[in-house]
Amino acid sequence: LFGEHSKNKKQNKNRTQFQHITLLHLNLNVVSSTTGGCCPVGWTVFESNCYFFSGDSRSWNESRDWCETQQAHLLILQNDKEWDFVTRRSMPHFYWIGLSDWRTGRWEWVNQTPYTVERWKPGQPDNLTGHGDEDCAHLYDDGLLNDVHCSIKMQFICQKPTLNA
Repeated sequence: LFGEHSKNKKQNKNRTQFQHITLLHLNLNVVSSTTGGCCPVGWTVFESNCYFFSGDSRSWNESRDWCETQQAHLLILQNDKEWDFVTRRSMPHFYWIGLSDWRTGRWEWVNQTPYTVERWKPGQPDNLTGHGDEDCAHLYDDGLLNDVHCSIKMQFICQKPTLNA
């Protein structure tokens, strides 16, 4: 009798574990099918990209390098929907994004495409320090941009394509 009870208990445990695995598999399939892919733990999916909103602060160069270690890049904003998503998600912080003018003297994204949308704060970019050395852009919590010295430490946003399911 004791052996039969032990056997039933083990079967129930196995059945429960199988049900949990099945539910997990179904949940992953739903996430994958509705987003077109999935993201690593700690990253947020939006449309076909994964976004990492850092909790720590680094310089622009350190932020760029960290993103690259994750097979990602600093944020490149490509359309209004993406801009709105990032702005809502970033409140109330300021974040480095992948926009600078240090390489060519013209504002461009880290993938070397030119910056064409005007989303600067009024009066920006201004090279406020007066030495022409505010070469990196950050995103205010209202979705507008400011140029600051690249050595300032602030949080940052990395971006990469979703992993296909």
